[in-house]
Amino acid sequence: MDFIAIIVLLGIVQGLFLGSLLILIKSQNQRANRIFGVLYICFSISISHFFLDRTGLYYEFPHLFRVSFPVLFLFGPLFLFYVRVLTDRTLPLKAIDLLHGLPFALSVLAFLPFFFLPAEEKLAQMRVYQDTTGVHMGLILGLIQVLHVFAYILAVRHELRKYDRRIKDTKSSLEHINLRWLWIGTINFIIVFAMILVMIVLQAAGLDLLPIYNVAIPISVSIIIYYMGYLGLRQPTIFSPAEELGTSARKYEKSALTPEKGRELATRLKGFMEQERPFLDSELTLPKLAELLQVPPHHLSQIINESLGQNFFDFVNAYRVEEARRLFQDPEKSAYTVLAVAEEAGFNSKTAFNSAFKKVTGQTPSEYRSKSLLLQTSPN
Repeated sequence: MDFIAIIVLLGIVQGLFLGSLLILIKSQNQRANRIFGVLYICFSISISHFFLDRTGLYYEFPHLFRVSFPVLFLFGPLFLFYVRVLTDRTLPLKAIDLLHGLPFALSVLAFLPFFFLPAEEKLAQMRVYQDTTGVHMGLILGLIQVLHVFAYILAVRHELRKYDRRIKDTKSSLEHINLRWLWIGTINFIIVFAMILVMIVLQAAGLDLLPIYNVAIPISVSIIIYYMGYLGLRQPTIFSPAEELGTSARKYEKSALTPEKGRELATRLKGFMEQERPFLDSELTLPKLAELLQVPPHHLSQIINESLGQNFFDFVNAYRVEEARRLFQDPEKSAYTVLAVAEEAGFNSKTAFNSAFKKVTGQTPSEYRSKSLLLQTSPN
């Protein structure tokens, strides 16, 4: 057994181990973790093909040949369901979702006659698989699987963007809401399957890249298993907007809020923000503000989104930026650091402050402060 085979074997064992942990460990993310655990086990099964082929174990266990092939059609659906359930624990999985497993089921059915063959015939087909015809068939199947995964990557990207919009309708600070894990997972999917796609195209063009393919792909997947596995176990519970607002917040067409009441609430909201300054609370949320105003959260959300044309995140942070500008122009606050101004204005991180400030003013806080100090010290 060579070094590459050992690395791939360790990746297989690691994936099976972490997948089992994710399935068995109880947590607030349990439903999502179980889906991700199954995905990790699928990773291990998929790269087992490379290990068995490289070590020649297929010839000792021919019944394992092609068992891993249909599994690739589960990658996309499982990752999509993981993202959906992780970002919205109230989301039910419906019977119609089983249609996502149709390509996997069809692939299993296509290979079913082969699976029931005796060992001698499987060994004969394994030799055919290694000739030109078999390689071309493998490339076609690989291309279909890659395109299938890419379609789901686009769907995952869409889900992440929807989630980003939803949390900004209810949260004024996003530092404790970690989406980085999901984006890393998506990027890793793109990198690995882009590599597969490039190699398939080059192989079809006449370049013999199978030796490189049989090393690069299982090693890449093994690295992902090592790196992503423990991150999956450590993944904190992600905020689910639907749990705070309820499903009624998602649609305003059934709202009982009349235009007259809407205008009244918008005026009241602006007055409350200016006089009571709740934006100074760095953990302010839409439900918390609604409670202070004594209005239903979905009515407040509707006013901010439709009447004021903003999401909650931008609405609150605009007030914080104005407060920061006032502090920068106050001579008594001239000794304050940029971070101190950010915290006093209601921001809980310098990064969030810089981003929001530049979005509103077109300048960084440091640039704005320098100009303010220059105006204060210049002669009249």
